[in-house]
Amino acid sequence: MTVKEWIKRARSRLETVGIEPARIEAEVLAAHVLRVTRAWLYAHPDDEFPELAGETLLVRRESGEPLAYILGYREFYGRSFSVDPAVLIPRHETEGLVEASLQLANDRIKSVLDLGTGSGILAITLKLERPNLDVTACDISPEAIGVASTNARFHHAEVKFVLSDRFSSFLGESFDLIVSNPPYIAHGDFLPDEVSQHEPAQALWSGPTGLEFYESLAVEAKDHMNDEGLLALEVGHTQAEQVKDLFEAAGWSYLETRQDLAGIDRIVVFRWLPF
Repeated sequence: MTVKEWIKRARSRLETVGIEPARIEAEVLAAHVLRVTRAWLYAHPDDEFPELAGETLLVRRESGEPLAYILGYREFYGRSFSVDPAVLIPRHETEGLVEASLQLANDRIKSVLDLGTGSGILAITLKLERPNLDVTACDISPEAIGVASTNARFHHAEVKFVLSDRFSSFLGESFDLIVSNPPYIAHGDFLPDEVSQHEPAQALWSGPTGLEFYESLAVEAKDHMNDEGLLALEVGHTQAEQVKDLFEAAGWSYLETRQDLAGIDRIVVFRWLPF
């Protein structure tokens, strides 16, 4: 079977199970099998294709397994990060949290904590973009810490990783900037099977309302902020006003809300001003 023939068959099968864009995904899988670029595929359509190797990956994708887990990586902020089922797959909207954090990281900001780091994309990207920052990242999952540490070594990013349930391992420590993309899906909310059946539940589901993590953070983070410290949070697509209200009720000073590329309120920023 040739490259062109396999891609055509794979595209048809992916379309049958409702995966779009099927052509691009078929080409990505073919390129991954051959360890070449997609451009190479167009230049060598009649080359022989290893059908058995391709079939193994195609069956996994047909079953709904996310493409990023099959490939073993996901692009984020112009860099490649390893991912596996222990960590949430990076989303493009989270790049907005990076942009906000970089703009907040002025000369006064020295120490940063990435709370719930997952694959480490936030902590590592911030360190690479602002090498002068002292960046710490934590997660409740040992497996996630392992993935994040691997990514940091790959990118030569000096980030301190800590196994911690929120702030449980940070007694007496405080930071100038805390960033977090926490679990914010409410029980009962709809998620595609590709997400709900494959990505780690503890990185997705918050509780009955979806606000539980934010409620805890509004109280607990105060003890770990330096004076006039900043807090930048990613929120669900309907949660920005609710998160703003609950943090203000807890004594935080609201600074701004930023939208993602779809125009959805996605990033909320606060300052801690101790009395």
